[in-house]
Amino acid sequence: MTDTKANLQAKVQRRIVVTLIFGTSIAYIAWVYYPFDAPKDPTLVNRLVFTLRWLVLSMLPIIFGVKLVADVRFHNMDTAGVMTTTQYAEQLVRLKQRALQNTLEQTALHVPIMLIFSTYVDSNHLKLVPIVICMFNLGRIIFFIGYLATGDQFNRAFGFVLTFFSNVIPVVYCLYRLFVSGASYGI
Repeated sequence: MTDTKANLQAKVQRRIVVTLIFGTSIAYIAWVYYPFDAPKDPTLVNRLVFTLRWLVLSMLPIIFGVKLVADVRFHNMDTAGVMTTTQYAEQLVRLKQRALQNTLEQTALHVPIMLIFSTYVDSNHLKLVPIVICMFNLGRIIFFIGYLATGDQFNRAFGFVLTFFSNVIPVVYCLYRLFVSGASYGI
């Protein structure tokens, strides 16, 4: 029996709510209990360097995704490894390529968002930078597991939402600061 569109949407909406509760809880626990070291002298350069150093973690899901696609091609060298544009080769790597493509898209948003966020956030809240970056990466890991390992494509929703809100919340904050305080805020 197949679910109706409304049932499928309700299922996704429940997962979104659970993800938001989970993400908020994890962020709170990290804020209270994990001793992230923020720059002692939070100049603009120090903020950007601090953020760039944490952003190295955000490259790991891309590397993992590339490895997943490469492994399929390597282990199917006679079909998908040499003739990468055949229908069979495309079918073998389709899900892994989609997961990688989504990760590339999310990371392309994530990196500049975090750099901009680090210039707006107050110095006593710079600890949010590594928390948001870790949440982004946790979301990507859960996305890959849900999308590729469980066989139920709806399981990607949890990781996708965690990643998506790790990008959206800093953007909303930056837009708020831009419109309320101006582009020269904190400079």
